[in-house]
Amino acid sequence: MRTLTTQNIRLLSGLILFAFAATHFLNHAVGLFSLEAMDEVQEWRLVLTRSWPGMIVLLAALLAHAVLAVAKTIQRSSWRLPAWELIQLVTGLAIPLLLLPHIVETHVAHALFGVQDNYLYALALIWPRAAWIQTTLLLLVWVHGCLGLHHWLKFRRWYRLAQPALVVLAVAVPMAALMGFVVSGRAVAGLLSDPAMADRMRQVTHWPSELDSKWINLLQLSARIAVAALLVAGATIVVFRHIALLAAPKVAVTFPNGATVQAAIGPTLLEIIRSNRLSDRSECGGRARCGLCRVRVLEGAETLPPPGHEERAVLTGSSAPEHVRLACQIRPATPLTIAPLVDGPGALMQVNEQADAQGERRAVCLVQIRVRAFATIAGDRLASDLVFMMNEIFGAVSGAIEANAGRIDRFLGDGVLAVFGEQRGPDQGCRDALQAIGAIDLAMDRVNEKIAAEIGRPVELAIGVHVGEVVVGRLALGRMTRVAVLGTVTDVPARLAALAQRKGWQLALSGHAARAAGLHDVAGLAQETLADAEQGGDLDAVGVLRARDVAPVARAAPDAPV
Repeated sequence: MRTLTTQNIRLLSGLILFAFAATHFLNHAVGLFSLEAMDEVQEWRLVLTRSWPGMIVLLAALLAHAVLAVAKTIQRSSWRLPAWELIQLVTGLAIPLLLLPHIVETHVAHALFGVQDNYLYALALIWPRAAWIQTTLLLLVWVHGCLGLHHWLKFRRWYRLAQPALVVLAVAVPMAALMGFVVSGRAVAGLLSDPAMADRMRQVTHWPSELDSKWINLLQLSARIAVAALLVAGATIVVFRHIALLAAPKVAVTFPNGATVQAAIGPTLLEIIRSNRLSDRSECGGRARCGLCRVRVLEGAETLPPPGHEERAVLTGSSAPEHVRLACQIRPATPLTIAPLVDGPGALMQVNEQADAQGERRAVCLVQIRVRAFATIAGDRLASDLVFMMNEIFGAVSGAIEANAGRIDRFLGDGVLAVFGEQRGPDQGCRDALQAIGAIDLAMDRVNEKIAAEIGRPVELAIGVHVGEVVVGRLALGRMTRVAVLGTVTDVPARLAALAQRKGWQLALSGHAARAAGLHDVAGLAQETLADAEQGGDLDAVGVLRARDVAPVARAAPDAPV
C-alpha cells in the first residue's frame, strides 16, 4: 500500500466494505440472544457508520470499488478465467441488484422519511416475505469478500499457518448471522401477530405512510433499473471492444521453438496466452501477486515500459534477472519472443506437446540439489513444521531456477532435479544453471534467518551439475501427464551431489559442465575423479565451496545462440 495505484485503491475499498459487512453479519448473529441485544449492538455500530466521516468513507469505498471493478471487467480481453474469478465476477455483478433496494428501504427511508430503521423495523419489513432475498444477499457478499481476501493473502507465508482457523471463521460467521436472522425474524413475527403490538411497532419505528411507501417502492424500482441499465451498457461496451480488437493492428508473440501467435495490440501478454488456449499457472487473477506468469523476454524487451511498483516488487522478491517480466503486466505493442519460466502445463509446454509426446534426444544441463543432514532436520518435528521449513527451502530453490530459464523436473523428498538448456542449448543451459545456483546460495541466507534457530544450525545444500544427452518426453502417470527427462545420465548429478556432501563443498560440477559454463581455468578449484563405468570412463569433477563465487564467471561468459 506504499504506492497509490488503482489496484491498491480497489483492495483498500474492498477491505473497508468487507469490514462493514463482517460487523453487520456479526450484529445479525447477536439475534441468537435477543432482539434487544441486536439493537444495542447496532446503536454502537451506527455511531461510526452513520457519522459524517463514516458515511463518507463507506460511500467512497463503495463507489471506488464498484467503478474500478467495472472498469477492469470492461477492459478484459479474454474471458477464459479460472473458476474462482468467474464466481467473484458473477457475485460482484449480482450484489448491487439486491443491495441497492435494501439500502433504499432502510438508510434512504431513514434519511428522507424519518424511519427508525432498527432491527425491529427491518425484520418486520423483511420476514418472512423477503427473507430469501436477504439470505441470498448475505451469502453473495460473504463469498465475494472471502474469495477476494483468500486470493490476496494466499501468497503470504503466515496465511498458510492461520488458514485452518480462518476457514472456521469464514464458515461460522455467515452461519451464525443466518441463525440469528431466523431466530430474531420469528420473534418479530410473533410480536406482530398481536394487532396492538403491531400498531405500537409502527409508532415506535415511524413506519412510512402509504405515500412514503409508494415513494420508497419507486426509488427501489429506479435503483434496480439503474443497475440493470449499467450492466447492459457494460456488456455492450465489452462486445464492441472485442469487435474493435478483431480489427485492431496485430503484433507477433513468438515462443522459443518458433511457434508464433498473432494478437491485437492492447491486451496483456497473459490475456494473449489465455485467448490462444495456452494454459498458464497464474493464480492471482493478473494482479501481480503470485509471480507465476513470469516470462523471459528473449527479443523485444527494450520496447516494453519499465515495471510498475507491483511488478517490480514481485520481480525483486524472486531475484529475477534482467529481461524477466510478469505476463499479466506487459502489453505487447511490438513483436516479442518470450519463454515462460514456471514449470507446469503452460504455454511453453503446449507448443512442444507433439515433440514431447513422441520423445526426443536433447543435450541439457542437469542439476541435483539436496538438503544436507535431512534426517536431522526432519527428526521428530511436527508434520506442519517440517512442511513449513521445506516450503521455505524449496521456495528459494524453485524461484531461482525458474527465474533463470530452468525447470524442476522432479522432487526427490530431500531435494530436486532441475533441467536447464532445453530451449537455449546445453552451453547456455550450464551458464543459466550456475546463475541459478548462485542465486540459490544467496537466497538461502534469507531462508536461514527464518529457520536456522528452529533447526539449531543453518541449512546447507549439496549440489551436483552435469551436462549430457537425455531423452525428453511426456509421460502419462494415471490421469496426469508431465514432461520428464530419462536416461542413465540423470544419475550423474546425484553422484556429484553426494561427492560435494562428502568433501564439504556446496557444489560439484563435472568437467564437461564446468567447461560449457565457461570455467576454463579451474586450477584454483578442488578437483576429483569419479569412476564412471556406465558412462564409459572416469568422470572429472570440480568442487566449489560457495556457488555465489562462480556465478559472476558464468554471467561474464559469452551468450550462446538461442
